[in-house]
Amino acid sequence: MVDKEELKHNLDKLREEINEIDNELVKLLNNRADIVLKIGEIKNKLNLDTYQPEREIKVINNVKKLSKVIKPASIEAIWKEIIGACKLIQGSIIKIGYLGPKGTFTHQAALEFFPKTSSDLIAYKSISTIFEDIEKGILEFAVVPIENSLQGTVRETLDQLIEKEISIFGETELRISQNLIADKNSDLTKIKKIYSHPQAFAQTRSWIKNNLPLAKTVNTESTAEAIHKIKKLGDTSNAAIGTEFAASVYGLKILSSKIEDSPSNFTRFIIISKKENRIKDGKIKTSILYVTKHKPGALYSVLKLFAEANINLMKIESRPRRRGRWEYIFLMDFEGHKNDIEIKKVIEKIEENVIWYKVLGSYPMYKDSQ
Repeated sequence: MVDKEELKHNLDKLREEINEIDNELVKLLNNRADIVLKIGEIKNKLNLDTYQPEREIKVINNVKKLSKVIKPASIEAIWKEIIGACKLIQGSIIKIGYLGPKGTFTHQAALEFFPKTSSDLIAYKSISTIFEDIEKGILEFAVVPIENSLQGTVRETLDQLIEKEISIFGETELRISQNLIADKNSDLTKIKKIYSHPQAFAQTRSWIKNNLPLAKTVNTESTAEAIHKIKKLGDTSNAAIGTEFAASVYGLKILSSKIEDSPSNFTRFIIISKKENRIKDGKIKTSILYVTKHKPGALYSVLKLFAEANINLMKIESRPRRRGRWEYIFLMDFEGHKNDIEIKKVIEKIEENVIWYKVLGSYPMYKDSQ
């Protein structure tokens, strides 16, 4: 027979132990913060950047190895915020732009890449304005979509990478899951009108046809704008297609989740900056742009250089060049750092076969694609 009094006593005792551990954790965090402030003073005297991602990654990787019970991904999330909180007391707030409005997939990607505590996330209406503000130094970093696994490359982002002197600092990915979202007092039988971005409608066409064939569809600039709109209208006959994240942001209800037609829908986002990423450890990806010379086998000659150097090509695609008639710019991603000896040799040899090229940056590869 279970002794409930003994169990309650044991529960209280364990809770007391947790309280003691929490108190000790706060003391240790305060000790860490004191040291961070001293480091900040030294950095200021040496004129060093407060944000040093290569150091932060080393710290996070070290603590992930120490965890025996908590999962490494959870440790990483916790330490990102600890590091962010410490940067905050140093007076370091990072200005980060993203393609808005609030609640978009890009907003979600920004929150996953950067610590929430020390980040000032600013929503933008267009990708071009984001790039302009990075160039002007108004933003330190920004997050923009670069390609979708079903719809392909985001042309506006690629055009801006071609035209602007900006580096790719990092990358992240999100699985794109769409949801039917409505007022908390609504249900599926009440829906007569659905708001969303045309791409979201394309991704959920079969579900709408099978479940709400009579509903009118209304295009919006983004899925987040659609959700904001139905929140403002407050009509139970309206619904929006968008993210679970946006539904929680605007306090709405998910009537049906994961309504996308394809489960293998992912979007890759890049983090852009005027700064170059100095991280060289781990799996590194490099992105370059180039225009081949007008001679037979020019593209083959470039690709052959990478094959002979045993460099893994991860992506290649062409884009019409605006400045030249029937000229094409090639975007290429490959594994390795631009300063690796073999890669430096290949890039030097590329010049013989191209009329223009630009290295967009070397940066850590998104961990799930490693």
